[in-house]
Amino acid sequence: MNVKGISVFTGLFCLWAGACGAAQTVGQGTIQFRGAIVEPGCATNARSGAVMELTGCAQSNRGSHLDVRNVTPVASVNTAHVKLVSDSGNGRYYDQRYQLVDDAGKPIQSGNYVITMTSP
Repeated sequence: MNVKGISVFTGLFCLWAGACGAAQTVGQGTIQFRGAIVEPGCATNARSGAVMELTGCAQSNRGSHLDVRNVTPVASVNTAHVKLVSDSGNGRYYDQRYQLVDDAGKPIQSGNYVITMTSP
């Protein structure tokens, strides 16, 4: 067989294999999910002065990770961090207050930030 014959045979084989794969029927069915959210999320309040409050958080949210991302480019090279200012302590529900601070630990007074909370 020459190269042209092998190419034609390979092309026809690929077409035949593709047609056989497309002819397979996909099983019909229904996927059902049952359940409920048993603990509500935290209520948030972002006030001026870069203070953010989380209130009524369930204990299952303890250990959440907060990330801060600057929305607009700033001339400063300092990155924003979230600092825990107060915590109501142990109990079924808890409240926390956070503040945005720079690398030196000073409160950030200007800028636009997105804060993402990732719960365990």
